[in-house]
Amino acid sequence: MDSAAHPAVEPVRPSFVEELVALTAWQGERRPIDRAPAEQEPGLRLPRDCERLVETFGGGSFDDALDLHVPGSPHAALGEFATDGSESADGAVLGGPTSRLLEWASTSAGHSFCRLVEDPDQDPDRWAVHARADSFDPWVRFDCPATEFVHRMLGDPRHPYSLATRDGTHWFRSAEEAARAWEEFRDDYCPRP
Repeated sequence: MDSAAHPAVEPVRPSFVEELVALTAWQGERRPIDRAPAEQEPGLRLPRDCERLVETFGGGSFDDALDLHVPGSPHAALGEFATDGSESADGAVLGGPTSRLLEWASTSAGHSFCRLVEDPDQDPDRWAVHARADSFDPWVRFDCPATEFVHRMLGDPRHPYSLATRDGTHWFRSAEEAARAWEEFRDDYCPRP
């Protein structure tokens, strides 16, 4: 058999969203978002990977540490702010007359994860991920989609914002689930008069 006439078929690699579902054993319902209002809020088109992440998981957090921001969510909505001329870790200055940062995730420790919107008319799938540990640190650029960024955070102990665990166990808790858990905790330990 001529191998040139019949090239080997490459197996289809799952998307990073599918890998995150498998990694966290997520079984929640898919939550389609209405693109028009979701994009009207920040006045921008959303990157497709962020849209898939939000539709798959909804608002909530990975490992009770990385909070996923969702357009229009009462728990953690997409954040947006103009770039302030901050420097990135490589010394490049973020910002131009139309640049903005669209925050799609954060942590309670003050880490911020954004997509840099340099031109609102640019294909949003080309916006780089920028991250920083707190408001005094420079931004670090990652040339990958947000879904890949989260996947590497959970699985790679060398990632600068790693949440990797020794046993590889990870989870996603919806914002509604977290609110219910907080109410139960409060009722058990802080009874109301």
